[in-house]
Amino acid sequence: MKLVLLAAGKSSRIFDKIKKNKCLIKINNKSLIQSIIDNAYQSSIKDIDIITGFKPENIKIDLKDYKHINYIKNAKYKTTDMVYSALLSLKKKKEDTIISYTDIFYERDIFKQLLKNKTKSITLPYISNWKKVWSLRKKNIFDDAETFRLDSKANLKEIGNKISKKNLKFINGQFMGIIYIPKKYISKVIKFYENYNNHKIQFTGFLNYLISNKIKINCIKYKKFWYEFDDYDDLNNFNKLKNSNIKKLLKNN
Repeated sequence: MKLVLLAAGKSSRIFDKIKKNKCLIKINNKSLIQSIIDNAYQSSIKDIDIITGFKPENIKIDLKDYKHINYIKNAKYKTTDMVYSALLSLKKKKEDTIISYTDIFYERDIFKQLLKNKTKSITLPYISNWKKVWSLRKKNIFDDAETFRLDSKANLKEIGNKISKKNLKFINGQFMGIIYIPKKYISKVIKFYENYNNHKIQFTGFLNYLISNKIKINCIKYKKFWYEFDDYDDLNNFNKLKNSNIKKLLKNN
């Protein structure tokens, strides 16, 4: 199993405030990217690619004591998006792969779930208690939330479109920024991306594109702690809460 960590972007919505790569935000004395890698190591995932772009030296300094790290630079990070970054790794070596954003905090149980996954399909973990999570992150829970619609067999039907109170029925949860792609799907994913011919497409848009081309995407519910640092408000709100029992607040019903 390979882990691909996406850390190429500048993160302009937060960089001007924190003056460092977003993946270097510290939680419990560890950067976000350190926490993800530690969780991977503890789950026996030792093959790790980190896609860098903006200020890669900062990330390398933060991870100077970590082993089994392969750095891949996205020289086009200013004009591409995360799918392009992920494919830089997928094209190098085709094997079962977990792709993860690096502006998120989560527990290692997610790797256990994905390693035990028996569907052999592209798989997305998702949080079902999204309203509770978003109420901690945003004054308006519809800010930054998107559609995430499943069929009766927990296969993805729609993702990434804007929501409102009128289309809450299209929300069975929220995307976590983590994708598992089995080896047998890697070549198909690469081909679909190249056919799409849009290097700025975001992951949710690309996942919708895969669905429209009859690629099955299975979804599994994640029941532990998760948080996203999308902008400075997310960081500020987390810092206000960190002395509280956040895990209890976010516990699924």
